[in-house]
Amino acid sequence: MRNQALPDRPPAARAAAAETGLAVGEIRTGLLRNSKALPRSAVAELLDLVPGEPVRQSERPIAHALSPDVANGVDCQLATRAGKSMRAVGTILTHAVVVGGRVLQTSSYTGIDSSGSQRRLSWSHYTAQPGRIETFASAKPSDLADGYLAQGQGPGFLDLGSVSERLARRLQSSAVLDGRQPLRFQWTRLRWAARYGPGDDAAEPSAQFELVDDTVRELSLRIPRPPVTGGGAVNLSAILELCRDLALHDWVLTTLTRRIERADPGSNDRERTVAELGPAIDHLLPLWMPGARVADELSAVWEGFERRPGFTRQWEAAVSRVRDQLALHTLQLLANLSSHDDSGDTGSKIEL
Repeated sequence: MRNQALPDRPPAARAAAAETGLAVGEIRTGLLRNSKALPRSAVAELLDLVPGEPVRQSERPIAHALSPDVANGVDCQLATRAGKSMRAVGTILTHAVVVGGRVLQTSSYTGIDSSGSQRRLSWSHYTAQPGRIETFASAKPSDLADGYLAQGQGPGFLDLGSVSERLARRLQSSAVLDGRQPLRFQWTRLRWAARYGPGDDAAEPSAQFELVDDTVRELSLRIPRPPVTGGGAVNLSAILELCRDLALHDWVLTTLTRRIERADPGSNDRERTVAELGPAIDHLLPLWMPGARVADELSAVWEGFERRPGFTRQWEAAVSRVRDQLALHTLQLLANLSSHDDSGDTGSKIEL
């Protein structure tokens, strides 16, 4: 993905799209199968998905690497809010990201033109517009957004999650990785739908985030004034960055919380507890930088997450529990050492 924008169209068509813009996607997030943080050169080799296309890497505020996009053609069904379906044809894009040399995210996404093309066109028409699918009948973006989030993975329906999962499995089996998992975790799935452009009375971007179960999350975005590229097209890259950032920090928070539960701090076995928390300290704590890469136009979304459910408050509470366990373990070691010293023969005298 290189500053991905929606396909350029004439001004009239672009204005119409701004009224009805919709993009959907799914992100898989998990830990690389490697015993330590992957160095920059190895990350570039891992993410070399398209020969001749560079892997974009940056070091600030945290090491971040983004692969080029891989396009796939789809001829599928889209669900609507009412439970009906309609045919859509076009292309989806998939890429991978490595954060901090530790976390792997695979993401598949597409924009949806819901104006209704009425008939099937040649593949050259669709491949000329990568990352865009067209419906055969007109529909409201809000109906398609709700249908996509609610549909699950029925046969024949747009299934972006499977594409993301296949790429994740492929990368996890790469010879670049040593195959040693640093800690136990569960992959998470973030299904998202973003409506953008003026279409209602909303002035600021807003989001609804839901924990569907232990591993599945849903995100519904409304962005009245989306970021745009220099040419005036909607900058989908910024929306994707927001979704990946949320998926990353939700995964980090979830994994740390579960690690604390697994460590069982109330067991009074401080040594075992600290041993369980050690990998979390090494691999998770350096990753927490919510909103650091999110565009200014979308920062209000993260501010909303900080108010409710309060991601950083939850994170700080979890980190405090980890630090408390380390402090208690240190005090226990000091107490044991002091007890050992006191048991020695301190009353003996040495005569010259």
